[in-house]
Amino acid sequence: MKRYIVWLIIFAALEIGLALYLTVWREHFWNAVAQKQSITFLNQLLVFTGVALVACFVSGFSGYLVSLTSIKWREKLNTKALDVCRVRIENISQRIQEDCMTYPDLVLNLAFGTVKAILYILVFSISLVFSYHFWYLGVLITYTLIGMVVTNYIAKPLIHLNYEQQRAEASYRQSLTPTNFKDCIYIMLGLAKKQKHLTYFQQFYSQLGVVVPLVIIAPFYFSSTMTIGMLMRFNSLSSTILENLSYGITSFATINRLISCRKRLKEAKII
Repeated sequence: MKRYIVWLIIFAALEIGLALYLTVWREHFWNAVAQKQSITFLNQLLVFTGVALVACFVSGFSGYLVSLTSIKWREKLNTKALDVCRVRIENISQRIQEDCMTYPDLVLNLAFGTVKAILYILVFSISLVFSYHFWYLGVLITYTLIGMVVTNYIAKPLIHLNYEQQRAEASYRQSLTPTNFKDCIYIMLGLAKKQKHLTYFQQFYSQLGVVVPLVIIAPFYFSSTMTIGMLMRFNSLSSTILENLSYGITSFATINRLISCRKRLKEAKII
């Protein structure tokens, strides 16, 4: 399992390197478009095709390695879980079958995503500060912090509701009684309502995030000799930084599931 993790780090670094190169590529590409340089335009398209193919392989193989690591971890959890399967714990079979399968996948995907997000932020922030100005990075960080505070306020009740839903569903699966079914429906309605509010904000935050980089660079672009290529490179750098700064906001549903799953496994003394 350790060697898979080492390869994941290598592929993450390769993916970030390719993404950083594409920010430079965008500057050359859009300058060629603005200056109507057809030969340069075609050459840049060929370069993009090659980089995109490598990036697709890296992304696909990274996902495959995460799956392999998750399977190895599930085997270890399952072995440990079988030692406690005779303990008198509610729905122990469900926790062994479902939670031991889900937990490694959630942890690894979130961990890998978080590491990549941190690396993206570091590498792209350095490029942004050296190529433009640190003030722009401050604006992006401030926007993300506001989004995190609001998301935490809206989404906090979902953690408890998700855990209660899993508990109620497991009880209903075991007994199949109308009372337990009503409990499931009641919790699902509450969960759906809270999820609706979270989705509203996440969509608003994401849509606003598309224009934030352009809004903060627009005054400098219109009052200087900045080329369209430099503008597009700035937009690419800023959008990538903003996307990765917002990883916790966009991944809240997965984080919520992980917290609930971990709580159930700890109650069963499997982890």
